[in-house]
Amino acid sequence: MKSAARLIIIATAFTAGWAHALPDDRSKPIEIQANSAERDAKTGDKTYTRNVDIQQGTIHISSNTVVLESNNNELTQINATGNPATYRQQLTGPDDIVDAAANKIHFDVAKDLITLLGNGSLKQQSGNISGERIEYDIKSERVRAQAAEAGSADNSKRITVIIPPSKKTSSNTTSSTKEKK
Repeated sequence: MKSAARLIIIATAFTAGWAHALPDDRSKPIEIQANSAERDAKTGDKTYTRNVDIQQGTIHISSNTVVLESNNNELTQINATGNPATYRQQLTGPDDIVDAAANKIHFDVAKDLITLLGNGSLKQQSGNISGERIEYDIKSERVRAQAAEAGSADNSKRITVIIPPSKKTSSNTTSSTKEKK
């Protein structure tokens, strides 16, 4: 491994509780609100700017700019840029929410891969992770985090992973504390 800044950590333990998104999200219509919109007739790409909000089922994206790329009238890529751009989605139940934020969010729809670039953070009930580059593969339920941008010589940056105590452990601690009084 070349340096700590380039070290990629596969946080399998962190993602053990992560599940696939609700199955009907992709079958719902996409609603987009923005201050302006532009469509490239040749490529089919659509650019939305200023105060952009996108909703599809439980998926919600907010940012300053969103570019939707298409191939044969099928959405293939979503690129959101903001201060920060945010992505939120309900996974299996009402308390199982994934919240992501970064300077740039790239969502490869076909691969079910979300990439957070620049000040990225990914939060869910099972824990939080932050770093300069975070990839969340929805299909394999894996997260990869990188402290600094690829090729950077900055070894001072690190990723941060926070895993909350299990509910069973916290309730046992509470019971033990009450018994001691």
